[in-house]
Amino acid sequence: MRPRLVLVLLVGGLLLAGCGGPVAWSVQPIRTPVEAWLAHSPSLIAHRGGSADWPEGTAYAYGRAAEWSPTLALEAPVWLTSDGVWVICHDATTGAEFDRDLDIATSTWAQLSVLRTVDRGLPMARLSDVLAEHPDRVWLVDDKPAADPAGLLDLLDAAGGPARFVVKSYGPSVAAPEAARGRGYLTWGYWFTADLLTFDADQVRYDLLALPWDGPATAWADAVATGKPVFGHVVSTPAQARQALAEGATGLMVSGVTEVVPR
Repeated sequence: MRPRLVLVLLVGGLLLAGCGGPVAWSVQPIRTPVEAWLAHSPSLIAHRGGSADWPEGTAYAYGRAAEWSPTLALEAPVWLTSDGVWVICHDATTGAEFDRDLDIATSTWAQLSVLRTVDRGLPMARLSDVLAEHPDRVWLVDDKPAADPAGLLDLLDAAGGPARFVVKSYGPSVAAPEAARGRGYLTWGYWFTADLLTFDADQVRYDLLALPWDGPATAWADAVATGKPVFGHVVSTPAQARQALAEGATGLMVSGVTEVVPR
């Protein structure tokens, strides 16, 4: 019997196959940026842009992290100012990082924009600005106050939507992850050891889970058993990364970008 010729051509994302009969076409799915990021093993995130290496949450930190690795996702904890501007800061007040201690929710952007980090004298970042500076990067956005989930999601929708963004929340949170899921976003919930008593009830609101890299082995086993991707946080050294991965982590939230993330 004469062997049949099999021809496979990939043209413009279409698979063309011929084997002596009619041509069959099949469309190969195109990954979104979020899907492509999750396909990496492990999936890596720069915690506040690399909080162990650069002044956290600043445009400078996000720029350095983006230069370090093309596949590194960026994480931004955000708060809403009194005049409706989303700004990046871990705490509700600015004193831990900046040269004046202001309450973000009762301050205007004009008041906050003149602050400078104690380290290197850098300005506070607006969320809209850093998203525009890194338009092709995957972002995890942590809605700290859940003051206006719909408003934040409107901003993310306009900047790329669920293909580009994952909504991050503290595990026991309800309003932000539920609103995000309602718009089609993946949700990423994180827990600390003290919160794990409610993990089983909380985790149903999340697509991606995150536990402390040194959390209890039983908690890691429970999280891995859900079948969802599990991340270790917050990792600053290679040894911490290895421990989280040994527990079953498929991703890492990394503060020590230059120490942990391959270049």
